[in-house]
Amino acid sequence: MATRPGNTAYRLGAAVALFAAALQVWMNLAVGIVGSEDNPVNMAFFLVVATAGACAFTARWRADGMARAMLAVAAVQALVAVAIATAPSTLRDDPKGPLGVLVLSAGFAVLWLISAALFHRSARAP
Repeated sequence: MATRPGNTAYRLGAAVALFAAALQVWMNLAVGIVGSEDNPVNMAFFLVVATAGACAFTARWRADGMARAMLAVAAVQALVAVAIATAPSTLRDDPKGPLGVLVLSAGFAVLWLISAALFHRSARAP
């Protein structure tokens, strides 16, 4: 069965997704992605992780659905980054500035896309 969680690509996809989620939460709690950890704008990045969980649940953990879910989470990550990077508060509150937010979020989006590719590979496995 192509959606059986026992194959290597599925496990790697899940590991990358869990790593991306844990790293994003940890960074946000430790130092904050925008400004300090007390900046309320950082809550949007927690919502990206919540989106990943909701999408995975909706996909019923099946490889084909998980591939689409992680692709959607990468898109949400990018949209949140653009929204925050273009906000006036980012210009004055974040020493890294908008480019720092975009680069960091791009790194997370790449992790979500790698996870999506691995789930896609798992779904196509014989």
